[in-house]
Amino acid sequence: MSSTWKYKYFIDVVENKSFTKAGTINYVSQTAISQNISSLEKSIGGKLLNRGNGEIILTEIGEVVYKRAKEILSLEQQMLREVEHIKNKGMLLVGMDSAINKRMWMMVENVYETYFPNLPIVFTKVDCAMGALMLESRDLDVFVGYPTEVLRRIPAIEKKELCRQSVGIYVGKQTTIPYGEISLNELKNHLCYCANQYGVSLQEEAEEYLKGSCPIIETGNVETMKLKVEFNDGFAFVDRDYFYRNDGEIRDLKDYEKECVLKMYYKADCNKKTAFEFMKKLREELK
Repeated sequence: MSSTWKYKYFIDVVENKSFTKAGTINYVSQTAISQNISSLEKSIGGKLLNRGNGEIILTEIGEVVYKRAKEILSLEQQMLREVEHIKNKGMLLVGMDSAINKRMWMMVENVYETYFPNLPIVFTKVDCAMGALMLESRDLDVFVGYPTEVLRRIPAIEKKELCRQSVGIYVGKQTTIPYGEISLNELKNHLCYCANQYGVSLQEEAEEYLKGSCPIIETGNVETMKLKVEFNDGFAFVDRDYFYRNDGEIRDLKDYEKECVLKMYYKADCNKKTAFEFMKKLREELK
């Protein structure tokens, strides 16, 4: 049978309905895609695709091969993850929310260099959605981030609180929101942006107070949220101390007592002893 990359070419042709697009995705020419599909048809012993009138249609054999090819590629990815997991045994894989700023990263590095210089730890910067996927697939042992719905949905997940901070607001440099400490009342008539991947931006109490006087707009991710704030004279609720900002500014809220919570998420069967020792020292550093 053919190598698995031929199956990938075939799947990409079917799902994109184009040999040209499949070539672009895989950084090869359309000719190379066509040759590999022909080779796959020879090894299978039947025609996989019908082409005509600008359409690409699966044959009956093609439908079977398409279904099983997806299963083969999925199994291959699972195999590679399991092999990587075995290779990384004894190593602690830690993901950090990409919304966390350099100040926090410096504390993490200080804890590592001071207390665990010989401990094999790999740190990865990922957003909350990717962190959740990597936890579930065991590509991470620990994810440090803020509570979100996607993290709550992971089966057999456990968590511990690392620290609590005040909630501030992120604004652009050209904002018309007054300088200094801000009250919720002063945010009225300004656009409020939030991102489901960043739990701090979802402040239900504040949003309820501002309802009707402050349009609340959801964005796809944290980076988009920041850009929207900076270019639209809006604001976003953020971790006052550890939010990674671009060209904007973070201001204090003077009449809002709710705090944001940074947590450590981990699978129930991960290397808890190592993870807990590291996070205990990090918690002390954060205080």
